[in-house]
This record gives sequence, structure tokens and C-alpha cells, in this order.
Amino acid sequence: MNSRFGLKTIIILLVAAVLVTSGCREHTLISSSLSPASDTAGVRADTLSCVTHSFFSNDVVTSFNASGVPEYAGVGSITDSFFGTTAGSAFFQIANSQGLTSFPAADTVDSVILQLPYSGFSFGDTVDKSLTQSFQVFYLDDTLGYNTLYTPSSTKAINIATPLSDPFAVKVNHLGDSVTEHSGSKTHPALRIKLKTANTMIRLSNAVSLSSSATDPATAFVSNFKGVCVRPTDPRIAGKVMPYFVLNGSDDYSKAGLLVFYHTADHPDSAQHFAFSHEQSLCAHFNNLTRGYSRFPLNNLFQSIQANDSIVALQNQPGATIDVKISGLNSIPKGVVINKAELQLSVIPSLTSSIYGSHDQIYPVGVSGTTWPVGNTAGSEYTVLDRWPLSSTSAYAVLDGTPHTITYGSTGITTYTIGLPREVIASIGAGNDSLHYHVRGTQLIYGAFRTILAGGNYSDPRYRAKLIVVYSTLKK
Repeated sequence: MNSRFGLKTIIILLVAAVLVTSGCREHTLISSSLSPASDTAGVRADTLSCVTHSFFSNDVVTSFNASGVPEYAGVGSITDSFFGTTAGSAFFQIANSQGLTSFPAADTVDSVILQLPYSGFSFGDTVDKSLTQSFQVFYLDDTLGYNTLYTPSSTKAINIATPLSDPFAVKVNHLGDSVTEHSGSKTHPALRIKLKTANTMIRLSNAVSLSSSATDPATAFVSNFKGVCVRPTDPRIAGKVMPYFVLNGSDDYSKAGLLVFYHTADHPDSAQHFAFSHEQSLCAHFNNLTRGYSRFPLNNLFQSIQANDSIVALQNQPGATIDVKISGLNSIPKGVVINKAELQLSVIPSLTSSIYGSHDQIYPVGVSGTTWPVGNTAGSEYTVLDRWPLSSTSAYAVLDGTPHTITYGSTGITTYTIGLPREVIASIGAGNDSLHYHVRGTQLIYGAFRTILAGGNYSDPRYRAKLIVVYSTLKK
């Protein structure tokens, strides 16, 4: 499979996934005793064991661009005692939104503000209202490609010698506060950093001048002003909460970009501005995210040489992904009707954090074997049959992937359930005995969420990863 095509396909699937409403719901096990004696069909539920491992996956596209879909970026640094460190930076281009051909000579520039609209979501400790993050803004020394697919490890050269801003510290809790304009109206909540006026205006003026006479001035400006990077002032400083921002929006205050505030001689108190915004139809972007695991428990899972791990871990990419192998499909009797096939992954309560949020939804990507699915290269990923049609979210009524409460006697266990009946039916029909999946989190909120789940070798069989297949046979 072409890797770039595969990445794009995965992202498109996730856009649909995030539109599905999810929640923790009551769920009970289906057992063979559910078939009354008067039924003409016998119902059985067989449990197939799973072999599970955790591995690092970094192939999410963080430059995803689709009309109507938010362009998220996590910016800051955070340390989790189990999952390690994360540092995020936003790289993005801006456009000459108002089509300026020059800055009017009569205008006096008062300030230049970088603006990153706040998404309303922060990952980490959102209870401690005193927590801060420190940011700094830099000019890009390299261009971005609008149609280029960037991943979390992508980066671009920045002008370290002449930063566009000084370090700027802000309480993360205050990012949700709106700002009142000179007119009295409220603006979209955002991170706003005052830039160095002279340094920034030289670059803006030069880009406006060079692009004004071009055949396509809008595109020329984007090429001549290479872009900006907003990153943590010192990624080595461990934070406890990382905010997420949205680059694309509908107006000057809901789009990332630079606002040049100015006044004129006849309106000395006016807070007018020129907007140089991130325009989704013209501007590229990506979110750089780096993880550090070496001194943390998650690294032990990555390095495990056990045949079947007892616990597995999950993060939104880049990060921990779960590898699941299921065998024994040939033990299902021939000619039965498959009513339900459900992969169950249960949360380990003692390893769950009240600070770091668990996933609202997880989803599977198939991994091809040597003979099934037919025509695929062994080891390549494919879209599971239960996700089709890709153009609709109706498949999630079965595929699911959300947490439920499964009750064993008086014990309620939070369990993610993934419905795979088409996969099981097709595999059995092909005479294939095994299935292989990579289980991931959503891919639009890059690097967020963390969940620790029971693996295929967990000590308590109630929590153990398993595939439950419910099927019917006609009674004679």
C-alpha cells in the first residue's frame, strides 16, 4: 500500500469518526443461555483469545485540510508520569487577507499581535487554574508545501537569531477568556502574543511589496512571507497541561494569524487593524509533536519481549498504539449465522488517571495477512469491512469503538467495544483462521488522551482482551 495514500485514507475515516456521538453506556454479555427452549434457533457465544502488544506509531497526518473540519494544533509541553513527555509546536502560513498593495504612509502602526484561537480543549490538569505555559514566536526560514503531507516528526527551519517575540507566559485557564474590541464587541478566545514590531513589519512590508505586482498576488504573498512557528519557550520544562488551538475560522478573530493595529492622524484613538490570517484555501500548516519515553513505564511496554502482554497502552498519535492478533476462527462451526462479533478492550481502574482524559472513541485498522484479505501485501494496513461505506457514519452503529459498562455479577467494567461481524464472516468464508488489527485513537486532536487497557494475558479474565462471537444454529 502506498504509505501516503494510506495515511490520507486513515485521516478521512477519522473525520467521520469524530462526528459520532459517544458515551459510556450500560452493556451486558450475551450468553448461550439466552435462547429459550421454544426457539427454533440455538444461540451460542464463543470467546476467542487475543495476543496484544503496544508499539509506537507516528504516521498520522498533522497537516490535514478539509473544508469545514477544524485544523487543530497542540502547542506547549506536558509530562505524564506513565506516558512520558510531549512537546508541541504549530507551523503555519498566513495570507494577505485584505489584499493590501502597500501599508498606507499616513498610518502609524501601534502593535502587531500573533493570534492563535483557542479550541476550548486542553489536555492534562485542567483543575489547577494556576498552571502556565510559556510560548515564543519565530519566523520560518523555509517554505511549506500546501499539498505536502506532514507528520508529527516534520519540522522546518526557524530564525532563532531574530525571534518575532519575546517569551510569553500565560495561565492556560485564561485562554478561554474573550477580548473586548474597541467597538465593545467580544472576540473569539485566543492566545495573543505581542510581537516585535520592527522585526515583524519589515517582513510583512517586504512580502506585500514583492507580491503586489505578481500575476497571482495572494499566492505570491504566501510564498514571500514563509510563515510562523509558535512553540513552547523551552520544551524541556515539564508542564502539566497542553492547550489545543484551531487555525482555521470564519473571521479575523477566529483565524490564526497576525493583526497589525494602527491609527491615523484624524483618528488617533482608533484601534483599526490589518489582518494577515491563516486562510485554509491558500495556507499550509502542520503540528510538530515530539514524545519522550525513555525514563517512563510506557517504554517498558514498547520494549516488552513477552509473548502476550498483560497491559497495553493507547495515545492519540503520535504515540502508543495497540496491536491485536486473534486466532481460532476455524473453531466456529460451519454454516452458522453470525449475529455479533465484538472485540472487547477493558480499562484497568487502578491505572486510570483522573487528570489525563481517556479516549471517547477508539477504532481498528486491519493488518493484512499472507493470504487474507486477498490481493493485499502482507503487513499492509486496510480499512476494516465494517467501516464501509466510507461516505457515511452509519457504520458506527455496529463498529462503535466507544466505552460501555459491561456487568459481571455486581462488577461493572468500563470496556471499549468494536463490532467486527463483517470481518469475521468474510474471514471464516475465506477459510482464514486469524485476524490482525492496530487499534488507535482519533487523529484530529493530535497527541491527546491516554488509556491503559487489559491485554490478552491480564491476570483477571473478566478484563482480558477478547473477541466474542455470537452465532445461531437452526435446531432440528
